[in-house]
Amino acid sequence: MKLTKLLVAGAVVAGLTASVAMADYNKGFKYYNKYVKRKAHIKSTQFIKALGVKTVDELKALFADNGKPLVEKLKKINPKAAKGVEKIIKKGKLKDLEDFLVGIMEGKIPAGCS
Repeated sequence: MKLTKLLVAGAVVAGLTASVAMADYNKGFKYYNKYVKRKAHIKSTQFIKALGVKTVDELKALFADNGKPLVEKLKKINPKAAKGVEKIIKKGKLKDLEDFLVGIMEGKIPAGCS
């Protein structure tokens, strides 16, 4: 009986630890709204279209090398959005932004972002 309780408790702790270590869609949404949408006035779906990516793999390639390809592309398209993404990078939340944009590409679009 005690062994079962220990195993269940271990599984719960492991699950919580794994979820904390992963990027967070909701935090990415928060940072996108704060640093990109408010400054550049571009909705997330329009942002994806402006980047010209068709697949999730193409989007993830832009996040390589700490987001440098993404920032370089944005400087040509929308300099205000590039500055916002640079602020997100400085805060260390690039993975959260990536998770949010991947969610958008997979159809997980929050209200007001379409």
